[in-house]
Amino acid sequence: MTILVGYTHTAEGAAALRHGLAAAELARTEVALFPLFALNGERWPSAELASQLQGKARFVQPRANSPRAADELVDLGNELDAQLIVIGVRSRSRVGKMLMGSDAQAVILGASIPVLSVKADDDEH
Repeated sequence: MTILVGYTHTAEGAAALRHGLAAAELARTEVALFPLFALNGERWPSAELASQLQGKARFVQPRANSPRAADELVDLGNELDAQLIVIGVRSRSRVGKMLMGSDAQAVILGASIPVLSVKADDDEH
């Protein structure tokens, strides 16, 4: 079994990673880390993140032409037979939700496995 973490370079992503690692430790299982952002030529994982998590998580590469990271995260959860998906969330206005949609909402509603959504700690902002 696997704990699948949807990761971003934000305080919310750091919170998701922290909670995912804690859940995996309790469940005595592995963590798979998936980027929920466009790589745009970026190296995944970054050298800093790879060094920080050496031996604690495995890094999943996104598919080359994936149209939406949230959908790919849900599909990956099923493929890995993950027992939990962990994502970071942030508050947004109603207008912001209407205009831009919500990847977090797509994961929460689209996943057939449990999803843990976490907010960033106040000191992470």
